[in-house]
Amino acid sequence: MTSTALVSAAGTAPAVRRRGEPDILTASGTRLSASAARKLIESVPENSRNAREVRWRSYSQWCDDYGWETAEGNAVVSYLSDLGDRGHPSKTLETHFGTVRAMRAVQGTPIADAEIKACLAIIRHRAGEEADDPLVEPGPLQADGVDLDELRLMVRTLDRTTVRGKRDAATMIIDWWMAGRASEPARLNLHDVKITTVKVEDATGAKTPRLALIIKIRRSKADQGARGQEVRILAQDDQEICPVHAAQEWLDVLADDGQLTPGPFLRRIDRHGNIGAKAAGRHTKDPRRRGGITADTVNAIIKTAAQAAELTPAPTPAERAAAAAAQQAAYEAASVAKTAEEANAIIKAWRTAKRAARAAVRRITGHSMRRGCIQALLDAGNPPEVVALHSRHSPRSAAFDAYRKKKLSWAQNPTATLGLAA
Repeated sequence: MTSTALVSAAGTAPAVRRRGEPDILTASGTRLSASAARKLIESVPENSRNAREVRWRSYSQWCDDYGWETAEGNAVVSYLSDLGDRGHPSKTLETHFGTVRAMRAVQGTPIADAEIKACLAIIRHRAGEEADDPLVEPGPLQADGVDLDELRLMVRTLDRTTVRGKRDAATMIIDWWMAGRASEPARLNLHDVKITTVKVEDATGAKTPRLALIIKIRRSKADQGARGQEVRILAQDDQEICPVHAAQEWLDVLADDGQLTPGPFLRRIDRHGNIGAKAAGRHTKDPRRRGGITADTVNAIIKTAAQAAELTPAPTPAERAAAAAAQQAAYEAASVAKTAEEANAIIKAWRTAKRAARAAVRRITGHSMRRGCIQALLDAGNPPEVVALHSRHSPRSAAFDAYRKKKLSWAQNPTATLGLAA
């Protein structure tokens, strides 16, 4: 068949019959192809989609319970006020407001400007309540940063003579040095991680060869356009926590198993030691990453090692039972309260006590590696703009500013200059 056979005599392209799923009708009444709709949905990270769905369901359920329409005026401000009355922090109110506001706009029932101002006032009021509450520390509960000494302790809980120990060590060490989000090491492909030799200028000006790790991050939370970012990490003298050494150990495992093949860099391991797609159990939804780990796996590796290193407490069965009993008792008492105000006060007291208990102990999660690396690089005297480039932040990012320790060192403390310090 020649190329001209694909063009009609009039020179116009022939009509192509559309196949597959039927078009869908949007909230505004316009049509959209099923393919486009699916891609629009998938353009938002799955975790974000799930969180938004949970928040919208919460709002919809509240409206059903209290006799409001989801598009009714002042429904959102009343919902946020009720969340605050039940002890949810101001940050929770902010995220729920953002989700509901976006969903209402998509549905063609945007929130009125006056109600938006009222919602913001409710959020500020709740933030003021938190600041004045003597029973709990204000602000969001954030993961604590893991410093290098703690990273070393966590790595030492692993048996690095085993396949699993080498993978878990590579996961934690590389995640720390790249200041990674838990999803980032999990999404790495084999060809995204490259060990190379570079020339680095020393104190005398001479250039000496040094091993380095070059990591290609194809897409991340801050790079939804998938432009791609490169993270460069030099080898460290301390082999125990050296990212290059950890990466090479894991690559050797894959080579010995015949798995230096295209696919995820960090791969699943079952209890029999089978690696990647050969491992038993539940695999990822994406068939292209069937043998890979997920962000949940990265979180689990970090939390388990932190507890094994005794950096965080492991709740005992008795403590878990007591927490569940306290929750049940609070909701039972609220269910028989005479007024909604009394019920909300009971739930708020329980939630405040729970939050205070959580704030009293260290919290090490998948985000602790990112926070710890950023803080360590800043504490070492690196300019913030350099650290922000390494962590893939904008230097003016509010998120980056939150990682910084806004405290002067004791050597810089201005009260020492008065000459009265002991």
